[in-house]
Amino acid sequence: MIEGDWSYFIPVKLPVDWEFRGEPGLHPEIEGITGRNVVFLIEKTFTRIERILAKVLRAPKVVRRPMHYTQSMLWELMNGERNFSDICEIMESIYHEDISPVEERIKSYLEVFVRLNVATVLKHREEE
Repeated sequence: MIEGDWSYFIPVKLPVDWEFRGEPGLHPEIEGITGRNVVFLIEKTFTRIERILAKVLRAPKVVRRPMHYTQSMLWELMNGERNFSDICEIMESIYHEDISPVEERIKSYLEVFVRLNVATVLKHREEE
């Protein structure tokens, strides 16, 4: 995905539908961060035949994809202002050894988000 030093990269949410599920979990004392699980709402795209079958079988038009609690926390922390290092520091302070090695874990979560087309990673302007 991205080569080199990730420290100054900024993960950014793309405009997608998502919702919270469940009760608040572990979370930092940061305004707006709840620790609740995130569920992505991904609209299905059907071929003509699939559309007919979906109508007959009454298949849902939206797939609900729940995220792991640590992925959910990452999603909440991605506000377009925190860089990769800031997010790693916060995540490590919450989950300690559960998320070790934190940098590798966060990189892999971001790669999942990019593959799902729900996020992108920008390079900080001072580092360009």
